[in-house]
Amino acid sequence: MTGTLNDTQVAQDFAATLPVTLPWFRNAGIEYITELPAPLTETGPFYTDVQPGDIVYYNPLDSITIIYEETSSVPTLTEMGEITSDLSVFEDLPEDVDMLVELG
Repeated sequence: MTGTLNDTQVAQDFAATLPVTLPWFRNAGIEYITELPAPLTETGPFYTDVQPGDIVYYNPLDSITIIYEETSSVPTLTEMGEITSDLSVFEDLPEDVDMLVELG
């Protein structure tokens, strides 16, 4: 999979931790979530109009979510970037998977 990170502080904080292998779990058949060991800098703006392919930070749980299916909006997300490759790869992943995230 490939993706891009934007220039928000939260995305920059995450990029500074890379490369990293994180445990991700499927949630509700629409997204993969990983909980981070420490919070990232969250300065907003908060994002509510989520779309498939979005990479978002959910600050109440210090987690990153990759959304791969249509879903409703959540008022406490910060957009970090987007998956730029075909999202169908998420359909074939196991429920729990370790993913290496790296700059490239």
